[in-house]
Parts: sequence; C-alpha cells; structure tokens
Amino acid sequence: MPLILLFGATGLVGSHLILALRDQYPKLPVTVYVRNTSIDNYLTTTAGVARVVHGDFSEHAKITALVEEHDIVINVGSSGDDSVTEAIMEGLKKRPAKSKPVLIHMSGTGNFLETRFDDGVHHSESKVWSDDSIEDMKAINAEMYQGGPAALVLTLNKTHPDIATYVVFPSAIFGESAGPIRSLGVIQQLMYQKAKELGFVPYVGDGTAIVNLIHVDAVTSFVLKILDLSQEPSAPQGSQYERTFFIGGPDIAWKEVSQAFAKAFHAKGIIASPDTRSVSLAEAGEPGIQGIMSREMLFVGPRAQRLGYKYTQPDLPEYVRNGGDVASL
Repeated sequence: MPLILLFGATGLVGSHLILALRDQYPKLPVTVYVRNTSIDNYLTTTAGVARVVHGDFSEHAKITALVEEHDIVINVGSSGDDSVTEAIMEGLKKRPAKSKPVLIHMSGTGNFLETRFDDGVHHSESKVWSDDSIEDMKAINAEMYQGGPAALVLTLNKTHPDIATYVVFPSAIFGESAGPIRSLGVIQQLMYQKAKELGFVPYVGDGTAIVNLIHVDAVTSFVLKILDLSQEPSAPQGSQYERTFFIGGPDIAWKEVSQAFAKAFHAKGIIASPDTRSVSLAEAGEPGIQGIMSREMLFVGPRAQRLGYKYTQPDLPEYVRNGGDVASL
C-alpha cells in the first residue's frame, strides 16, 4: 500500500484535498507536513490523517528525509520556491527505483501570462498555450511566475527516469478553505487589498484582457485524477512533458471580474460605490499584481480534457452572487 506525503494541507487546495483523500481513499495512509502545531486533533480525527509532522519550508533536510519515507508526494503547498522543490526531489532520488516514486506538483497558469502586451486590452495575437504542446512545456523556465520549480520538476526525469512526475497547472484559484484555518484564493486577497487601498475596485486599460479563474473544488478533483493515473499499471505514461495538465474555468474579461468584486465589496460596506475604474499600470500596484491584471492568460487543456477534466463549478461572478467569501483574512 503506497504511503502519501502531502505538502500544503492547511492551505486553500490542501485543506480540501485531505478531506477528499479521506473520503475516496480511506485505506491510503496520508502524512502531512505542517507548520501549525495547534490543529493535530483536527488533522487526525476529522481529516483522517495517519501522521502529522511539524516543520516549515526552510527545513530542507527534514523535508528530504521525510520524502524519502514515502511513495507518493503531493505538493500543493509550495509552487514558487525552488529550494523546497529541490529538497523534495532529493528525497525522491533516494527512494529505491522499484518503489516507483511519484511526484504530483501543483504550479499555475500564471506562468503563461502574455509577455508582449501589458495594457489590459484583449489582443487577438496573444499566445495561447497548450498542455498538449511539448514545445510549450519545454519553454517553461525560471523567469516565469512560478516557472522555477516547474522547470526543475520537468527536468528531473532526465537524470532519474524512474521517478514519475506530474505537473498540474490550474488557473487563478478562488474559493474558501475547508478548514481549520481560514484561507481564500489569491485573486480574492489581491482584489480586497486593492479595494481597501484605492477605495474602489480597479482594472487596467479597458478591462478586456482575458483572465481565467478556477474554483478550488475543480482543482481538488483533478489532483485525485492524477493520483489515479499515477497508480495505473502502465504508469508513467509518455515523457515528463506529456504528464503536464492545464485546468481552468471559463475565460473572462478582467473588467467583469472587477465588477463582480466591486458589487460584493460595496454590499459589505468595504467601498463606497459599486462602480469600477480604469487605472494605469503604475496604479495597479506591485509587479505581481500588475502582471495579473494587465496581461492576458490564454491557454487550452486538451490533455487534461482527455483525462476527464470538465469544469462544472460556478464561475467567479456566480460564486460572488451566491454569497461566496470575498473579504480578506
């Protein structure tokens, strides 16, 4: 029976994933690596976790040693830190080859933000990335938003072909954690911060730039599909570049996203008016926020779709209209 190690169990995706593992794979022992020392009872009793190990992402030797003890590593807790990914990889390299070690790594489609245009406008010539394109996958690099760790994972098979790697690239995730620690999607936190700072909800340019957003439930269910795939007798399937998957919801213009948040923030008394406003790139804020708000995020995921991915969750405007949590922590 394979042993699973989960990083990110208390975060937005991980909090849902541990409950899904409990419900759908009750016999698989799950270890979680968490910093918080006050939630062990929840993790073992409610979430059904077999083992809780305390530590943080700076303890690389501890991470490596822990990974070495497990057959399957699921990392939904650190998608932007090269050193954490390297520590995980070192542990996997020490596993016996016959154990068929597996790494499921969550990155994001923020890697594929358009680089030529940052004016908040939709451009028909913006690049559309595809998870079915090996050339697109080979283009992932450390200069991208979360490209460093993803590139490391994708090169692991060159020296260690016995390690089966799977990389999931969800679009901007929204939703609420399943507990016990409250957590919201990055998009919710960013929009709340900008609304508080500016007194209104902004968009860049004319707001027609396309973004893609995904509800956390869609991410959780797809990670379980990857887990199933990794345990098939024929696994691993294809090269490391053929085990990459893009998942998202409907494409949506940034102005529509801003309008949804503005109505919700106004209803909660966070801002004085439900009206949105166009801002310059400089007014949008720090580079990370600028990039997300001003550059298009265009991709297709035929590989994920062949595996059964289909988005059935609410889009962000519907989530907000239905009372989804939008206020920051």
